[in-house]
Amino acid sequence: MNLLLIDTEAMGLDLAYRAAEAGHAVKLYRLQDKPVRDGEGFPGVTLVDSWKEHMNWAKSGLVVTTGNVKLTRELDRYRQYGFPIFAPTHASAQLEINRKTGMDLMSKHGLNIAPFKMFDSLKAAIDHVVKTDERYVFKTMGDEEDKSLSYVCHSPEDMIGWLEKRIEEGFKPKGPVMLQECIDMVGEVGIAAWVGPKGFIDKCELSFEHKKMMSGNFGPNTGETGTVCKYVTEDPLVDLIYEFEDDLIKLGHIGDIAINGGVNAKGYWPFEWTARLGWPDFFIRTAMHQGDPIQWMRDLLDGKDTLKIRGEIGIGVLMTQPPFPAKNEEPDKTLGIQVHGLAGVWDNVHPIQLMIGEGPKISNGKLERQDTMQTTGEYVLVATSLGKTVAAAREKVYGAISEIKLANAMVRDDIGEALEQQLPKLHALGYCKDVEYS
Repeated sequence: MNLLLIDTEAMGLDLAYRAAEAGHAVKLYRLQDKPVRDGEGFPGVTLVDSWKEHMNWAKSGLVVTTGNVKLTRELDRYRQYGFPIFAPTHASAQLEINRKTGMDLMSKHGLNIAPFKMFDSLKAAIDHVVKTDERYVFKTMGDEEDKSLSYVCHSPEDMIGWLEKRIEEGFKPKGPVMLQECIDMVGEVGIAAWVGPKGFIDKCELSFEHKKMMSGNFGPNTGETGTVCKYVTEDPLVDLIYEFEDDLIKLGHIGDIAINGGVNAKGYWPFEWTARLGWPDFFIRTAMHQGDPIQWMRDLLDGKDTLKIRGEIGIGVLMTQPPFPAKNEEPDKTLGIQVHGLAGVWDNVHPIQLMIGEGPKISNGKLERQDTMQTTGEYVLVATSLGKTVAAAREKVYGAISEIKLANAMVRDDIGEALEQQLPKLHALGYCKDVEYS
């Protein structure tokens, strides 16, 4: 099969090389301003500078995109002519990008929504915090991609100070902003499913995201630094997401759809949608899949479910290097740093910003040049493992990570650890009973 991977989020190398290993012809396009070398040297993966000129090549095969902010309108036009595109539509992407659109659909189905108010400016939001003297979660309602723009305060004064800092920095939101009341939760849980033109396939996933940079949930929100996942067929959250099947079919959504939220004694409180492949979630699900990595995607476009899964718990841990999580202003400083120890744990590794390039190797007292695995940026790889319990999966994944040698590597060492205390509480409320810590 011909696979064209339109990688708008720079996360597609793992799927590209796995598809190539499975015998497919693969072309990988990276949407970035500067020339990229991610994936350079990987056998079977052809890096291309344009995606449009390769669309006809992929029409008999598969087109996959990794994001939902860019190119959705253009790809929708190709859908009209029968191109096999595994990606959200522009309309379905709005569930995530435009928070109010997503929340309105949740409200339509009667889900618990934490009370919120919208404001046209950060100054108006500050005035509301002063007036109410309450704790809030701040979120943008436009299409900003910066995860750090969501903020959970520990006090009203903290929120005011954070908002004042954004004003000093000159931040101007692309649309309204929202302050949502903080609600105490037993635990945070995501529910995800695969959607085809005929609706869901019978394989839903529970996930437990770790969004902070540092162990113990310290540091900035960087997007997930690690996640615990499990495919399930029965759970209150499975029933919840199935309620949206008709809506997603009408929106033309294809691929991954997820809701993340919190649980307390009053039920499930959804926070937001993810209407695209999730990261590092998709790497973990890849580890939980069996067989050809992309044939099931092509089959889903034809309304068929051929995905075979493993029933174990999966865990994924992100490995980065400085300047993560800061924006990489000097890419040359993160280029060409050798990574050793991968060969012995390659089945656990999902490459992201890596390439195969010539590097120094000492052999019999002589310096030679050989192909070595090297970094191309700060977001290096995700390591995954499976286990019957969270504890077993944790032991395996950190065992694999201990074999990987990267100077200045940064890794959270507690992914999944808090579930030892959270899962019994979730079980008591009827949630996540198929997920055991030990």
